[in-house]
Amino acid sequence: MKKTYTSTDIHQKQGQELSKKLYRTISEQAKRLDDARSCARNIGDLFTPNLQIQRRKFCEYCERLIFSDPVLYGRKGEELLWRKGYYDVVSTAKKIKKKEYLPEEISNIQSHINAGIGFYHHLISKLQYEFNLDFKNAIDFAILHEEKKDSSDINSEAIDWARQSVHQCLIYLGDLNRYKLEIYPNWEPTLAIRYYLQAISYKPEYGMPHNQMGTLAMNQNHFLDAVYHYMRCLACKFTFEGTTNNLHSLFDKNSKFIEQLPDENQSADCIIEPGKSENIKRFLARFLLLIDIWYFNKKVTKVYSLCHQTYKDLEECLLYSKPTSSESGDTPIDVESIETDSVPSYLNNETLFKIIVICLLCISKLRSINSPQLSTVIAFTLAIYSQLIQNITGHIQESVLNYPLTERTKNFKVNGILKDLMNGGKKRSKSKLRRRKALKIESDEESEASENEDECSSSDDSFISDNEDVLAESSDEEVEIMKISDESICGTQKEPHLNGLQNGIIAESITPDENKTKDDIIKKVQMMDVNDMLEIITEEATLQSIKVLNDWLKHDPEVLKSCGTNTRSLIRQITYLLNLININLSNPKMIGVNLKLSEIINKQNKLPLSEDVILKGVEILGEVHKDLEWNYIQVKGVSVREEAVIRIVKLISFGKFLTTIQETGVHFDEVKNMFVCNMDETEDDKISTAIMEELELQEVESGTFIDKSSHPPDDNHESKGGQLTKMKHMGQLWLAAEVRALESRVGGKAALSPYLVLDADALIKYTFMVKHLVHSRKFIVLVPTAVVSALDDLKREKIEARDAIRWLESQFHRGNRFFRAQRPQERAPIPFIKYPKKKDKEMHIYIQIIECCHYLAEQQKGASNVVTLLIGNQNVLSNGENKEFSYVGLAQSAGIAIESITNFYGKWKKK
Repeated sequence: MKKTYTSTDIHQKQGQELSKKLYRTISEQAKRLDDARSCARNIGDLFTPNLQIQRRKFCEYCERLIFSDPVLYGRKGEELLWRKGYYDVVSTAKKIKKKEYLPEEISNIQSHINAGIGFYHHLISKLQYEFNLDFKNAIDFAILHEEKKDSSDINSEAIDWARQSVHQCLIYLGDLNRYKLEIYPNWEPTLAIRYYLQAISYKPEYGMPHNQMGTLAMNQNHFLDAVYHYMRCLACKFTFEGTTNNLHSLFDKNSKFIEQLPDENQSADCIIEPGKSENIKRFLARFLLLIDIWYFNKKVTKVYSLCHQTYKDLEECLLYSKPTSSESGDTPIDVESIETDSVPSYLNNETLFKIIVICLLCISKLRSINSPQLSTVIAFTLAIYSQLIQNITGHIQESVLNYPLTERTKNFKVNGILKDLMNGGKKRSKSKLRRRKALKIESDEESEASENEDECSSSDDSFISDNEDVLAESSDEEVEIMKISDESICGTQKEPHLNGLQNGIIAESITPDENKTKDDIIKKVQMMDVNDMLEIITEEATLQSIKVLNDWLKHDPEVLKSCGTNTRSLIRQITYLLNLININLSNPKMIGVNLKLSEIINKQNKLPLSEDVILKGVEILGEVHKDLEWNYIQVKGVSVREEAVIRIVKLISFGKFLTTIQETGVHFDEVKNMFVCNMDETEDDKISTAIMEELELQEVESGTFIDKSSHPPDDNHESKGGQLTKMKHMGQLWLAAEVRALESRVGGKAALSPYLVLDADALIKYTFMVKHLVHSRKFIVLVPTAVVSALDDLKREKIEARDAIRWLESQFHRGNRFFRAQRPQERAPIPFIKYPKKKDKEMHIYIQIIECCHYLAEQQKGASNVVTLLIGNQNVLSNGENKEFSYVGLAQSAGIAIESITNFYGKWKKK
């Protein structure tokens, strides 16, 4: 029987024949281009007029082939177009170039790259039109066509190919802009990153853009940024083939760097303190070594020691302040510099964000293979979580204490949104009794607040002379630093302010109320103007990392339960942070916020933040991201301030979630409008903690850290018993880290004096050591009046003295419990000695310093080693500059320890 053909069949057959003919033509053209490229002896040979015409025709033929039969020839046409039309030209030019590109060669290569950028822009626009693709909020240069083409007869396979082709074109655009950096090394990689990020946003399941960004950020932040992108690539559903080798190569480089690090000999007489960037580089190197061990599940002994050292490095690096041009308001956008081995002088939010994400990717990887090291990684991640919370609360406390309260109306109401969130955004009706009770509480709080305002307003920022009365602090309270841990004293009072230097004397304005507790700070937060608090919170960009960690914990309740059982201090830290950011977001006077609070509360699980957009497609956060409306921020035009409001709601909502987990011990106090954690450590808890820490150390240090359930795993109990055992191990490791930290803060350094008094040489020559001692919050560091007078005399001779004076002014003006000036009454005559009749200036200054030290020691009678005088001149100890007068003997007669600051600093760092 003769076969019949319809008009549609004939049209399809003709299209297939045309496609085959085009493909043959393109193959022949590709061979000619290869031949011409292989014959090129210099870069100019690649850009002859005849060759450029051939390449232009080749690209046109490839485009026609792609759209003539996208299902059959689309992918082949794409690859030929990219490889022969653009990539091979750039790679060949790179191979045959001499030492540097000549201006004419740069012009030719740049023109070629720009032509490719224009072509792929055109190709994306055509794909959008031909297949009716929606690029809304994914591609920022998409063209909105008024007339849409009828897509009813388009094959679904062709549409799938078109979407994938757009993704590939975005990667090509990123590559082309990356090639520009080879001819212009000083250019920023912003354009290349822009296209890679759009490719990630469009199809987050593909990892190739992350691989390209890893290559782009090879030496940024001591390999951290590249490791971050390579691990993101490997976490995608569709990875890139060479990424694993790239990651291994970076880890190998990092290991070689660690081997070259000098030994830290803290007992040396003279310590050469590395700079901030070097310390951060050392921390990052150790952190990446841990990630190398965990991510590839390597068996290495003494991992816990490395964890502890890395943890301490992070603690020190977090003390480094931001430079003047602060970038605290930046979001963690993946924009890198291609500078060689570029490491900042402080840990910015972007770096901390990537550290957190890398830890979560490690957890996800180890959980997928059921690795026994999982509990160790979780414990380490929680340790970093705790550090970040303490860092943020410290910043917020400092800002709150330095903010004066504005005049409030008589109808003052406590700020906060906790009640709205706890009630699901709905206001409940109250009985008359409850109303009366609430009004009474409000009235009491208002009365107390107004008293506090009167006290605060009485403080004066003017200069205070020697004849004026100064309200003194209780020195008994200061020495409590020997007894109280950092957690209970961090930011509990506002410090005296340095207002200036007058006749060589430090003048102070002392706040009357110096016994503030955390509840007092929270109360002040509730009383402050909501716009001031919102500004403070918005500046804390590290809250983005906290929010990501909260998302992880929210969908891993077993870890939270273990935290509630074993790591109670972490739960208390979380609740305290949540209470600090509990502000009245429903206040109609909020500046720059147009979003309705009710809408945010009701839709909080659907509203994405910038950190969510960046982590789109990360499996461990998949439950959080599955319901998000990704186009909300773009459609609504959400500002940074409004985004901070959404973040606050989400963070406090996490606190609401904590109240549902019994093990955390968190509940909501409606009267105080705050979260409360009732878990307090008992003495028995501390003893059991120490025992578990010792057992864990024996296991880990000996390299025998394995699952304590040594029996073969049972399928029926793997999900329950095995998971609980791992959570128990995680709790033990966390407690071990906590105990070690407390030992280093209190027990390990108990032999060191709580009071440190500085002389002028210590401030001038060893400022960096003084800063470390102050920032450690382990001592009360005091500057005598005589030392300030000496600095004032030296400022004309030594520029270091001027720098020290400026630093003192800024520190005392800011206020710091752990760093202050001598007060007028803080001097006591030295007993049992005869003052010399003739005293030179140096001797007079020294005697005044010892008198200050003696006063501090006398306030703690019966206690030994209360005060240590730190000097910067070694000759003083040997009495080399004064044969008639013994500085050391005078100090000893007053019961004062005297030591060079370098020796003391070395002992402290060693402990």
